[in-house]
Amino acid sequence: MAHGSIAEQWEGGLRELRLVHHKPASPNADQGGCYHDEAYWFAAKRYTVSDLPLTSFVGPDGLVTLLAFLADRRFADPNEVLELIKRLHVPNYEGARNSFEAAIAEGVFEPRSTPGYYDQRELLAVLNWISNEQ
Repeated sequence: MAHGSIAEQWEGGLRELRLVHHKPASPNADQGGCYHDEAYWFAAKRYTVSDLPLTSFVGPDGLVTLLAFLADRRFADPNEVLELIKRLHVPNYEGARNSFEAAIAEGVFEPRSTPGYYDQRELLAVLNWISNEQ
């Protein structure tokens, strides 16, 4: 959890939330990382960007913080907060999340729930499939 932060970008009452990896841990390290270009967003749209360490959003207190974000409708898209909750609090989700569609297409598992809300058995099946594909 020491490999990133949570960035909050806002203009007035509209806010966006995303997980930002530190460059060495970023899946986009070869493209400059996951960072917001703060100067660009302020110049282009008058947005401001702030961030907090991931440790502020993990564990029981971090989960309650994220749930409070949902309760007070702090962010324009509540799905951003739900996705962050899954990424930080659901074991195996982070490693599997970018491969769901491909794994389903390959018959790795048959979805039994709302897309993106898979149980541990399904997540582990995706991770096993990923490791066998490499």
